Amino acid sequence: MGDQPNYTAGFRDRLFDKDPFPMAIWYPSDVAEKPVRHMGVASTAARNAPFAEGGPFPMLVFSHGSEGHRFNQFWLAEYLARRGYIVAAPQHVGDNYLDASEARQLAIIERRPREMKLSLDLLLDHDEIAPHIDQDRIYALGHSAGGATVLKLAGWDFDAKAWQNYCAVNADDDRVICQYAPQDDDLAQLQDQYGGPVVSARDSRIAGVIAIAPAFGVAATDDGVADIDVPMLFVEADTDEVLIEDVNAAHFRKLLQGRAKFVRIKGAGHYSFLPECTPFIAENHGHLCRDFGRDREAIHRTVEQVVAGFLSCLG
Repeated sequence: MGDQPNYTAGFRDRLFDKDPFPMAIWYPSDVAEKPVRHMGVASTAARNAPFAEGGPFPMLVFSHGSEGHRFNQFWLAEYLARRGYIVAAPQHVGDNYLDASEARQLAIIERRPREMKLSLDLLLDHDEIAPHIDQDRIYALGHSAGGATVLKLAGWDFDAKAWQNYCAVNADDDRVICQYAPQDDDLAQLQDQYGGPVVSARDSRIAGVIAIAPAFGVAATDDGVADIDVPMLFVEADTDEVLIEDVNAAHFRKLLQGRAKFVRIKGAGHYSFLPECTPFIAENHGHLCRDFGRDREAIHRTVEQVVAGFLSCLG
């Protein structure tokens, strides 16, 4: 699919009458877009519009980062919708901006992947939406902890013991990853429930994944990535001020050794993949507004091109 938009961006929020969690969806439409605001950030979309003709369309299920929300990458979702993709974004329970009670904890290997699978189940069972989904072209996209989540859907066996071992040595230097590292009781619980510290979450419906600045590389091992057999794109920040490169981006590159595409985005920091900052965000959450030598809008345009190019190669 080319760079020029063929559609407008349809948009619906809280998709189901009885949400297990809030979910937003963007999709190809022919209805004119009007101004909308996502968490205070201005954009345009065709709210509640019908789907365009021409489907079925490929779909991406999106997983946001820790303490984030379903609109974190709305700019990318709109871009893809205008080019013929459906993007569905659930808001993770216990790991969002309203409730961070499970942020960066073992929910990364249990609750988050289950919610992504349930999202896909619900969409494929939706009388109106399901006929528009090309079930042979379903992909997963995620940022930060969401990047780790979608890699689990691709078949990465996240090793909680490796996480614990890393933090036993590096807790003082890597508080982001080690603040909630699993303890012996947690590993014992995993042993009782799953027979070990590795929990499989592979979903055979996922035909490819895009991981943007994925976290928890410390839990990746040779054995853990051995069975991933779908195309993968890693989008890296040029200067990731949150995640230590050696045990995240660089570690994934080493383990995958040519089995995935890696693209480093010049001038980007970890939060450069979030929406452009409003005055309110800048005043109250200034760390989310930090970029590293390049305008955020330009960073977004580059990411859009990289993601669209990868998806076009998948067919």
